Amino acid sequence: MASYGCGKGCGVDMEYIDNGDWECPSCGIVIPFGVPNEDDTSTGESLSVWDAAEIYLSNGCDDDYCFGYSHEDLMRASGNL
Repeated sequence: MASYGCGKGCGVDMEYIDNGDWECPSCGIVIPFGVPNEDDTSTGESLSVWDAAEIYLSNGCDDDYCFGYSHEDLMRASGNL
């Protein structure tokens, strides 16, 4: 499974808090679902559909874990469609 940082170099993974929002347990920054983190100075990589599919399936196909992809896209990427 992929890990995600807050973009401020805290060195810890973001934690899902609710409604698609993610929070850094170190600095407390909250990144709302679908809002790009403009302060992010990391590699600029986005979450691939394959990584998103793995996360989506591991969370019981919960819509909070779609990461902007449709259910069909995630199922196709996982090989389940």
